[in-house]
Amino acid sequence: MALISPTTVKREYGIPVARLRRWRRHGIGPEYFQLTPRSIGYYTGDLADWLADPANAHLHGLPGHGPGSRCRRNVPAGS
Repeated sequence: MALISPTTVKREYGIPVARLRRWRRHGIGPEYFQLTPRSIGYYTGDLADWLADPANAHLHGLPGHGPGSRCRRNVPAGS
């Protein structure tokens, strides 16, 4: 299984490189590998699993995981 770069993640999944960087900095997001000080790689299977997990839907907002599937616990009844 090959690793893909953040730029490839952006192209194939629509997740901006800056968002991936922010997730890494905050310790969230899909598993990644630090190949060199300036090179990051993601396994596509790990990335797909992370994106498919409903617990992560509020972070990425990709099709099929949009606002309709976000947790709305704090919305008052009737809103």
